[in-house]
Amino acid sequence: MDKGLLIAISEASRVLGVSEVTLRQWTDEGRVKAFITPGGHRRYSKGELLKLIGSPQHGIKEVIEKMELSPSFHLQIAQEKFAQTSWYKKLDVDSRRELGIYGRKILNLAIAYVAKPRKRDETLQLGRELGYELGEKLASLGLSLSDSLEAFLWHRSPGMNVIAGLTKGGGALSRKVVNLIPSVNHLLDEILLSLVKAYQDYRDEGKV
Repeated sequence: MDKGLLIAISEASRVLGVSEVTLRQWTDEGRVKAFITPGGHRRYSKGELLKLIGSPQHGIKEVIEKMELSPSFHLQIAQEKFAQTSWYKKLDVDSRRELGIYGRKILNLAIAYVAKPRKRDETLQLGRELGYELGEKLASLGLSLSDSLEAFLWHRSPGMNVIAGLTKGGGALSRKVVNLIPSVNHLLDEILLSLVKAYQDYRDEGKV
């Protein structure tokens, strides 16, 4: 290949509309081919990059639409994942249903966080409140902290799986979606931290 057709990672990232960090990750995953110079620098074929951006890009609107369709995943989680755990089998029907409701609420907050950027502070506070409420609920059900964390993590996955799944059928995520991923993770992390605090407060107060 003609060396004159190769460009540096900074220019390549501008061509693709993603950050250099994202482009490095894609290169490491084998999604974008890079040529390594004798000095160890990455170079990219501009022609190949232009072909790549000819494939569909997935934007925020598509992410929201797919997340809105994913509440059914929670039923699948309960049936396939929770049902395999010893703690879930000990819960009565009402408690299992409540956990499903919490899962859908978490997903709804993630959707709101994506769809309403101007209200993210408000959504973040609602997330903390929901996490605290869920932590108390899990503690009251007699779950251990590790079991409670497992319950949360299974409910956390559907929203992020939507974003990951968009890339499996080809195409790429738009810059806005790529930049959105850390923000959604921040919301979910805040919910988790509140859950742990509520669980510990519940135990410290001797309610169990």
